[in-house]
Amino acid sequence: MRKPEISVIVPVYHVEKYLAKCLDSILNQTFTDIEILLVNDGGNETETAICRAYAAKDSRIRLFEQENQGLSAARNTALKEVRGEWIMFVDSDDWVADTFCETALKAVTEDQSQMCIFDLCYTYGDSAEGKVHASKLTAGCYDSYTVLKERLQGNIAGYVWNKIYHRSLWEDIIFPVGEKWEDDAVLHEVIDRAKIISIIHDVLYYKPSRDDNITSVAFRNMEQDKWIYIQRMKRYNYLKEHHPELLEVTRDNFSAVTARYCTYCLEVLKDKNEYSKARQWLIRENIRPVFHGTVFSLANVTVNMLLRMGLPFFRIVSKAMLYQRKRQVNG
Repeated sequence: MRKPEISVIVPVYHVEKYLAKCLDSILNQTFTDIEILLVNDGGNETETAICRAYAAKDSRIRLFEQENQGLSAARNTALKEVRGEWIMFVDSDDWVADTFCETALKAVTEDQSQMCIFDLCYTYGDSAEGKVHASKLTAGCYDSYTVLKERLQGNIAGYVWNKIYHRSLWEDIIFPVGEKWEDDAVLHEVIDRAKIISIIHDVLYYKPSRDDNITSVAFRNMEQDKWIYIQRMKRYNYLKEHHPELLEVTRDNFSAVTARYCTYCLEVLKDKNEYSKARQWLIRENIRPVFHGTVFSLANVTVNMLLRMGLPFFRIVSKAMLYQRKRQVNG
């Protein structure tokens, strides 16, 4: 069987209102030598009907149906089945530009790179207008070390869907099943495997701002502090083994993440033992309080310092942090 040039992975679950727009945007690509691995991850009857109808009318769609196991499991199912030389990801409540595949493929072909990162747009509902999220690196070719460092500094989006990858970068890499913030768990290793990475500043991916959007829900959910901590811990351990010199780049970030996780342990889990484990790890690793950078506020600095001083002091502000997060969740 002839292999397509690009495999586009699309997991499906609870997106019946947006699925058709997503699939139409992929099927209407200017570059047509693609396959779409559509994974129906326990969708409802309407979603299942939409998936089957689209698969029946376009042979480029390969439909996989499974019981609901989560976004990671759906992506893993598709990764095992890809035939293309290149891999791209699309969330099924988003949509892409009609040159999504063509422009990304052109960049890696001309640069002889193994990966390309392009811009994305956080849109207002179904409009194409919105806020563009662009890499802070200028357009060009970079080694993986430079890109990894920029990612650690927050200068490159930590999602898998505004990128194209050579399939070799994903060999033996799987998304963590049953966990959130799954992109953060694997992206650093995928970047590290590439020799050359292209950066372009074409807006090719559109992420709508909706109450039920996959990413929007994750940001509002108070449990995000737990999942960010878990995934950043994996990244920290990977760097400690493979690039210990880059730990300085990410120490401040992880320090703030740990402080938030400790608040979650105390105020949500009511688990002093888990709080103590996280606090002791922070001190053992000699992670500095957050004193610089633009990502974290003065509140993060204060909380971090109180965390180092011990439970009685940290409790002073943990309830205030919880109250603030609840206000964010409740709008």
